[in-house]
Amino acid sequence: MNKSGFFQPPSEGFLAFEADPIRLMVANSSDFALVLNSDLHVEQVFTGAETLAFDELDSLRGAHFEATLAEETVGKFHALIEGASREEPPRWRQLNHKTNADLSFPVSYAAVALDDKFLMLGRDKREMALLQQRLVQAQMTIEQDYERIRQVESRYRVLFETGTDALVILSADTGKILDANSASARLLDREASDLVNRSFANKIDLASQSDLRETLEIVRTKGGQRSVALTLKAENRRIWLDALLFRSVSDTLVLCRLRPQTVAAEGAHPLTDALGDLYERAGDAIVFTDKDGMILRSNAAFQSLANVAVPEQLREYNLAKFLGRPSVDMDVMTRNAERSGRLSVYGTNIRSEYGAQIPVEISTTYLPDQKPPGFAFIIRDVTRLEASRQSGATLTTEAVEHVIELVGSTPLKELVRSTTDVVEKLCIETAVRLTNNNRAAAAEMLGLSRQSLYVKLRRYGLVDQAD
Repeated sequence: MNKSGFFQPPSEGFLAFEADPIRLMVANSSDFALVLNSDLHVEQVFTGAETLAFDELDSLRGAHFEATLAEETVGKFHALIEGASREEPPRWRQLNHKTNADLSFPVSYAAVALDDKFLMLGRDKREMALLQQRLVQAQMTIEQDYERIRQVESRYRVLFETGTDALVILSADTGKILDANSASARLLDREASDLVNRSFANKIDLASQSDLRETLEIVRTKGGQRSVALTLKAENRRIWLDALLFRSVSDTLVLCRLRPQTVAAEGAHPLTDALGDLYERAGDAIVFTDKDGMILRSNAAFQSLANVAVPEQLREYNLAKFLGRPSVDMDVMTRNAERSGRLSVYGTNIRSEYGAQIPVEISTTYLPDQKPPGFAFIIRDVTRLEASRQSGATLTTEAVEHVIELVGSTPLKELVRSTTDVVEKLCIETAVRLTNNNRAAAAEMLGLSRQSLYVKLRRYGLVDQAD
């Protein structure tokens, strides 16, 4: 059409150009172009981009176009053809082509009717589809991460709020309260929401604030766990504060467990406070368990012996987990203590969280009035005494006198054999007694098979005793 609004003669328009430049222009206006005949077979293919390999396009030549499409996009193809037949303005629609590998690649098409044929302009959308797929995968990963975070947050809140301990989380840098559970709110006589973003030092009596600052500074610089006695402003109540340093992503935080000190009431035993202080500061490990051996409470010495950083973790464990012979040691100590009230000394090993073996002596006391009933264990590290213990077993006075009487009248070989028999018999009698005549447990304690233990019981005439 010219400037006056009249159509120009065809000879002055595109028909004035040769066919090859026109084909090249059409093909390069998109990634490629296809010419379909009236039966919708691909008659010609014009390439104009490097995004598609030649063999991928050449495989379309002569094929029925609909047969090359994925089933879900056939309807969109028919809509394209119908729109082009009605000479509607071209619309781009994405169609997916099938390949020999049962894969598909997406192409965006626009269709134009040319007499009884159709011109299909195609744009390769594989890169876009790949980006969309990566975006969907990234979105799914983010959703999964959010779900995990929500689960962890939910578990954290349940444990944080349902625990009986008063817990406060402080910023190691500012000393402000970042989180506090309901138990700590009751202890500090404030709502938990009122404690957040407030300085913890403001809840402490002025005379105790220097002790608090010193303890937090030691924890911040040296790590580990520290305990300090403080006085609260509210009603001048005395509490113990156990501070533990930990990291959360890029923040350094301090987990504080607040425990009210037991104040001796009028007429109460005067040793109450002293015993509580001894429990916390004792060099020997002290552990309280229920009747099944599940740890209820433990002091800092046991946490150090077991190499456990967070004391709350110990409540998930049975004490047997840390013993050298888990089932045998626990069974021997608890059965004897429950039967006689206490077991004075029992030698075994403590296995730390990381597998280190530490020789110990354990005293066990049955606590029937504890709620729930259970046991108290006092565990002493005897590493320094292990060498002397291994130098030889201690014989009874009677056994030693018997051996001395044989000197001079019995060859040394017979004397050594007799001494060995005495020691072996004493060990077997002790194991049988400690295991309450449980031969399987006694054999495991002695490092023998059951058959070997039975042979030795008959040899020393201990069968009736074991039965």
